[in-house]
Amino acid sequence: MNKIFFAVLSIFTTLTIANASNIPGLYSTGLDDNYNLLADGETDNHYELISSSDVNFPGPESKVVLSNAYPMNVWLPNNERSKWIAPRTDAGLFNEAGTYVYRIKFDLSKFKPGTAIVAGLWTTDDNGIDILINGKRTGNFTPLAAFYGMFPFEIRSGFIDGINTIDFVVHNYIAPSGLRVEIMGKADPKDFVSVLKLWYND
Repeated sequence: MNKIFFAVLSIFTTLTIANASNIPGLYSTGLDDNYNLLADGETDNHYELISSSDVNFPGPESKVVLSNAYPMNVWLPNNERSKWIAPRTDAGLFNEAGTYVYRIKFDLSKFKPGTAIVAGLWTTDDNGIDILINGKRTGNFTPLAAFYGMFPFEIRSGFIDGINTIDFVVHNYIAPSGLRVEIMGKADPKDFVSVLKLWYND
């Protein structure tokens, strides 16, 4: 897994865009606004559960899964970079079969959207169907019972000026359901005059 993580990191260290900057607003799952780990049971305010197949857990809140109970004994353990989130804190009590969609938003109004690259690692229970950028499919997926490891993803197109959305689409059988993401992004800032105008209008 470490080899995969550093391979993803290399995407950003080898960018040819001289002025590329980190894209703000991209958070791995289970982090607060200061990129610190949330406690078990807290709400991850960066990932909104916009679609749920469980009427008892319809969202929009995404909860950090309890780390001392099933299924954390079979899921890939949390680390200092990210934690598992799910429709319910006690994920071991299961969610209904169907599709669950988690959304994160970020702002590219001060960047050139055509230069943006977002990449990282994700894992799911059960399988990740796709990752959508502004509603468009990217072809990223995870295998059935992906929860034993992390899988790389990369998005290089489909970005727009202003607010963008990334949706992580997860399919669940009648069992625990969850999502874990480690994410980062780079983009070329707009020219100085454009940025001044945006700041003036903020």
